Amino acid sequence: MKRESFAEISAKMLAHWRTLEKLTGLELTLHDYSGIIKLSHEDNLLEGMNYHRAGCCRFPQKNRNRCMSHCAAAAKLRAAEEGKAFVMICWRGIKEMVVPLYKEGHLAGTVFAGAFRDENFDVSPFPKSYRELYRKLPLLDESRKMELETVLTVAGYAMLQLAENFHCAPDREPERIKQIRDFFLFRSHEAVGAGDLAENLGLSESRTLHLLREHFGKGFSQLLNEARSDRVAEYLENTQFPLREIAQLTGFRNEYYLNTIFKKIRGSTPGTFRKEFLKK
Repeated sequence: MKRESFAEISAKMLAHWRTLEKLTGLELTLHDYSGIIKLSHEDNLLEGMNYHRAGCCRFPQKNRNRCMSHCAAAAKLRAAEEGKAFVMICWRGIKEMVVPLYKEGHLAGTVFAGAFRDENFDVSPFPKSYRELYRKLPLLDESRKMELETVLTVAGYAMLQLAENFHCAPDREPERIKQIRDFFLFRSHEAVGAGDLAENLGLSESRTLHLLREHFGKGFSQLLNEARSDRVAEYLENTQFPLREIAQLTGFRNEYYLNTIFKKIRGSTPGTFRKEFLKK
């Protein structure tokens, strides 16, 4: 069986996603926390679908950080805590249904569906052009919530599975090596150690460390810091979060340690990295 290329699997996933948007009549957004869909800073199997595209979401505003803090950070934390679909309303009154997706017991991503207006939200402080856009948004039909949750859950997991197929089949790595890669992919933001990886693999800690040296030529701490730094780079490119907040989201104990490790691995400070990216 021929392995599909990046372009082929991406085109297939985008076609499925747009069909789902057409069927639901909603803008759908997928935030990928695991890196299974957003493979790197350049390659995304669902290109453009990780941004909220509704007119009210794209409406010009000065403080972009408030939007990012809501959709990227607050929604992620709530999804991890609740473990089920919920409805969130942002500081500009935009409602979206949020559906968490899990892989191996860990939050892998969230699907957002919207945008809806809240009939009780006061839009009078906002510009007239925003108010006009906002009033055109539909109300969330309470009777559709369960239906939407089911559809979006199935669709979200289907996207994760298609991405997984691209990563693994048919020439996938030996299962144990894949387990190691998945551990750093899905759990690098947590307070984990070599013992956690050993438990995941069902091996002793000494044997686990030997495997890392044998197959990756690196120790646990280095691999963990590299995985965390990759995630830091994504936040630096895609958000305006301060380093303190990025440190909390990526597993570093504080912004000072993040700065030290990032510079050691990437060769530049996070601030310089962000400035260079913005120039491009």
